[in-house]
Amino acid sequence: MSAGTRTTTSRAKPQEFPGNCTLEKALSTIVDVYHRYSIREGHLDLLSFKDFQQLLTEQARTFLQACGRSKPDYLTKLFQETDLDKDKELSFEEFLTVLGKVTDDAHRIMHHEERCKPGRD
Repeated sequence: MSAGTRTTTSRAKPQEFPGNCTLEKALSTIVDVYHRYSIREGHLDLLSFKDFQQLLTEQARTFLQACGRSKPDYLTKLFQETDLDKDKELSFEEFLTVLGKVTDDAHRIMHHEERCKPGRD
């Protein structure tokens, strides 16, 4: 769908995610957070840059502050790098790359490792 023809429609109630284990709850939370931001502008299951920026600044503030990652140019670059089909929106699959980078930061923080090593962005 092109940017000029995007529309927002009402969303059906999401299906309840099965499972009650810690990882299953985390997976459900990830999907829920993505959906809370992807419905704000444009297509229901895609993140515009504005939605992407708001999601990360509200939900991953501590990780973005590491190594100057909260700077707008970092977020712009990250968005462009992960927008693999260059449609100026992130699908859930594309967003998982971003999530992987944030999770990698969290892992290094837990191990007291340097977060600003080359190739670690």
